[in-house]
Amino acid sequence: MAWQIEIHRAKPNPKGKDKVAGFPIPHQLLAEWVDLRNSGDANVALSTLHLSDTDFGPGCEAKQATIYWNGSANTVLKPGEIVRVHTGRSTSASSMLIEDALGVNHHAYAERGNFVLNNSCGDRLAVWFKHSKTGEWIRDDTAAYAPNPPEAAVLYRVGASLISVGSTAVVSR
Repeated sequence: MAWQIEIHRAKPNPKGKDKVAGFPIPHQLLAEWVDLRNSGDANVALSTLHLSDTDFGPGCEAKQATIYWNGSANTVLKPGEIVRVHTGRSTSASSMLIEDALGVNHHAYAERGNFVLNNSCGDRLAVWFKHSKTGEWIRDDTAAYAPNPPEAAVLYRVGASLISVGSTAVVSR
């Protein structure tokens, strides 16, 4: 028996203006999210999992993966369950829009005060864990989306890409 975590879907470009008076709006930070699904046949503690995105330089040159979320020790993801990792803070959860709250078994928070996912360059997301014996970082899954995802669109997994319904854009990052 083994767990298998997959990046199931994502919403990298929340609807509306990104900032008011120079600061991100809390409900929009919560509306930037990634869903992780346990497609294996065993439970996994979220504390085992880490989620990264890609840092980009000038001209959208991919630099390195940066872990922006580490799972909580208090939550177990059972086979078939989905956790939604919101960029925003758990203290703002009461301001979450209903569309960002539904359709998952658990909610987790990256506790960030700024947007993480890259819209202008697209992004490559990855799920990581540390091997319990060697301490080596292992990438369990990865999925990418193309630049400029539609505003408020939920991107669905097709192969190694996250795409908007009706889109044919396939990403090879």
